[in-house]
Amino acid sequence: MTGVQLSFYVLAVASVASALGVITFKNAVHSALSLILTLLFLALFYLQLGAMFIAIVQILIYAGAIMVLFLFVVTMLASEASDSELADRIPWQRWVAGILGLVLVGALSYLLFTGTAIDSSAKATGANSLAHVVATQGNTEAFGLALFHGFAFPFEVTSLLIIVAILGAMVLGRKA
Repeated sequence: MTGVQLSFYVLAVASVASALGVITFKNAVHSALSLILTLLFLALFYLQLGAMFIAIVQILIYAGAIMVLFLFVVTMLASEASDSELADRIPWQRWVAGILGLVLVGALSYLLFTGTAIDSSAKATGANSLAHVVATQGNTEAFGLALFHGFAFPFEVTSLLIIVAILGAMVLGRKA
């Protein structure tokens, strides 16, 4: 038995077990987490087949975006077991979150004001043109290079804004 066959069988058993968890868990959050695990195992199957782009899209779109949105909706609409405010179990957590938030703002400000993100996105001229990259490497590679090299900073800023919008919607939508 080769390593590829062994990893396929391990992934198959894990996929079936997590898929059974989706339909057997009574808690909707546990079921959604099991579905995320199933989608991640499916992405590993795609990696075994050599379909890197499909695996990355599987993780980013389905496991990353849609299921996280679904988890937010489930936790927002689920009736809370205790409506009373509990005491803060980790009192230092707010201080750590504040410090990490300041570090994030500082790092993004540094990148914005030093022009590092602008310099990393090369001009599309000559050998760096999109047509040349597509001709030499293919469409998928050109898309990946453009997204993660030329537009990495706008991509990260957009994801940060989406997370802030989701958190803001959760705070505004909470029951008093």
